[in-house]
Amino acid sequence: GAKLKDYFKAVATNFPVVNELPPEGELSLTFCDYYQLAKDNMTWTQIPGVTLSSSEAAAAARQHIVDGVDTETGEVLEDHTENFGNESNSPDQATAPAPELTVVATMPLRHRVLAQYIGEGEYLYHVDASQKKEILRLEMDTDNSYVQNLLLAAENVEAFKKAIEHDVHKVVNAIKKVFPVDGKTPELATVILFLKTWFETEHIDRCLLVKEWAKGNRVSAIQRTESGANAGGGNKTDRNPDYEHTLDTLDVEIAMATLPMDFNIYKLPG
Repeated sequence: GAKLKDYFKAVATNFPVVNELPPEGELSLTFCDYYQLAKDNMTWTQIPGVTLSSSEAAAAARQHIVDGVDTETGEVLEDHTENFGNESNSPDQATAPAPELTVVATMPLRHRVLAQYIGEGEYLYHVDASQKKEILRLEMDTDNSYVQNLLLAAENVEAFKKAIEHDVHKVVNAIKKVFPVDGKTPELATVILFLKTWFETEHIDRCLLVKEWAKGNRVSAIQRTESGANAGGGNKTDRNPDYEHTLDTLDVEIAMATLPMDFNIYKLPG
């Protein structure tokens, strides 16, 4: 009889096509009464000497019927239908056409930039027909100074023209964070300066660079100490404008200055 422990370890085998196979999602406790795994532990074969629950005539007929066609006579069985899931094979039901997709990496630079621009932060590997239409519309919209400056800047920065798609995606979204689309349109020279600075900055510091520029600090690099600690970036002041100077805070600053190691001045130790 069946034992619970026999069902603890799943085994991948070849899929048998026999009448005794239970419906999908159901467990049969009698299937192994008729079939066993061959020596390859992959193929199910009928147990010798065991009579199947179906008639021998039906079993013999099944051996030469393939996809509804009798391989001996060539006759096509009229009642043979194939239905996968809830799909209908009716000729009156038109098959929905597959969407036409274009891989972004194969497109011209301008279109690659605009593909990531319309992605709303999501990396687009390919675009469909409607997205491609939107890309063409934006490219031709000369009244959209934001987009036109972005395209011109991309074409004037050598590192941008050689960038891989993931970097194009990242830098386009960085521009949208530094210069919000619904805000004041940045000048072309400013966008070019940011792009050059972004590509010259180490990957680990690019997020800090974006934060500095978003705050209005047009830094050309992220300053770090020899140990790698943030040295303050391009802030106009190292203190909060509301910082209150007292003898107690002065004591803290003096104590910090005597520490032997570098540390992030915005995350004081202790």
